[in-house]
Amino acid sequence: MFTTITLSSAAVEVLGQLFVSGPTWDGNIASKAGRGELFQAGLVDRYEGFTFLTRDGLVAAVDWNARDHADKRWYKKQNGV
Repeated sequence: MFTTITLSSAAVEVLGQLFVSGPTWDGNIASKAGRGELFQAGLVDRYEGFTFLTRDGLVAAVDWNARDHADKRWYKKQNGV
């Protein structure tokens, strides 16, 4: 189960990017610092140049209050809109 942690805006941006877009090539990650923060928290993993959500990362993204986030793609994906 996901434990609540405080994430920087860069980490939140990467979390949303990976939730909406799926595994992403490292060169296309919105923030390498945000990715590093998520990696340290166990919310993402990396393999052969790609970054992707772990199970805990997916739980964090789904549990995130997406309606308050400026990027509405999270909310639309989560609610099938």
